[in-house]
Amino acid sequence: MTFSIDSAVLYPFSIPLKMPFRISAGEIRKKNGLILEIKYGDLCGWGEASVDKVPFYAHETVGSVMDLLTNSLLPLVKGKKFEHPDEVSMLMEHFRGNNFAKAAIDAAVWDLYGKMLGQPCWRLLGGTRSEVEVGPSLGIKKEPAILADAVEAQLAQGFRRIKIKVAPGLDTEYINLVRCRFPEISLMVDANNAYGIDDFDRIATWDRFHLLMIEQPLDEHDIYFHSLLRNKVKNPICLDESIHTLHDARCSAAIGSADIINIKVCRVGGLTNARKIHDFCRENGIANWIGSRVGSGVAEAARLAAATLPNCTLPSDCVISSMYMADDILAEPLAIRGGMVKAPEKPGLGIEINREKLAKYAPEPFTV
Repeated sequence: MTFSIDSAVLYPFSIPLKMPFRISAGEIRKKNGLILEIKYGDLCGWGEASVDKVPFYAHETVGSVMDLLTNSLLPLVKGKKFEHPDEVSMLMEHFRGNNFAKAAIDAAVWDLYGKMLGQPCWRLLGGTRSEVEVGPSLGIKKEPAILADAVEAQLAQGFRRIKIKVAPGLDTEYINLVRCRFPEISLMVDANNAYGIDDFDRIATWDRFHLLMIEQPLDEHDIYFHSLLRNKVKNPICLDESIHTLHDARCSAAIGSADIINIKVCRVGGLTNARKIHDFCRENGIANWIGSRVGSGVAEAARLAAATLPNCTLPSDCVISSMYMADDILAEPLAIRGGMVKAPEKPGLGIEINREKLAKYAPEPFTV
């Protein structure tokens, strides 16, 4: 059974946030991104490029993704016959990098493929669990007490794993207060590249907090220096921004840079590549979990599918955008109950789009 991409529509969107979201790299107050709809006959598939208007987190932006999809990637794949989404991913390797743009096509193709076969994507991908544990990601706060109160509020909702963002000068005091107030919780910190090789001793002092992991403490290009840091600390080291490709994961494993790899579906180019990195990590004893970015439910649905893979044993933050987004475009947003979210049984990504809300937040669609 074959399929093709007959046509595509790009939807650049902007949705306000309930509250500012701050990481070490900066702060956003509204979410800009790009949603992609592809069509094959009567079927449609949805994907999202989880970027921003400016290169706040990713190297790519809404503008760069629109350009690449319009002038390069969609012309490359449109009209060709495929038997499996992996073939689309392989064809897009013709162009270098730009994984966030590629991830939008990849997710839309997997959604279309699942609908064509009448099966949920997570099962077709190789997922083995129908329910995934999730935990919130709390941005940097003005004071430690504000952060500790935010943690308490999340624990009251049934979450068991808490992630807090840190940066130089906004770290030890914050971690200490949270750990003192909640000594038994599963606590991790995420630095988003904020520290350097002169900070090893500072990071080593966090061993007393018994963290689940320290996520991406050093620059994304410092796979080597992460291996040196890992030898100086007891807390597990997790690589996130450093892992863009399967090759990056192999390099990390070769020199022992990480105990854990956070696979961001958007950053590695989609579900096909996420599965490849997952399989490598599983074979080499490296734990996985599926990370997130603030975005719409379209992006979250793809992350949830990946989070069902067997080596993704650590709690995910794949479905946490409702904490920050003032609204969504899904007819039925993905629901979290008691810190758990169920993988949908509907075909494809298992989502339906509210066309009225899509028109509200993406008023200038562009047909390719």
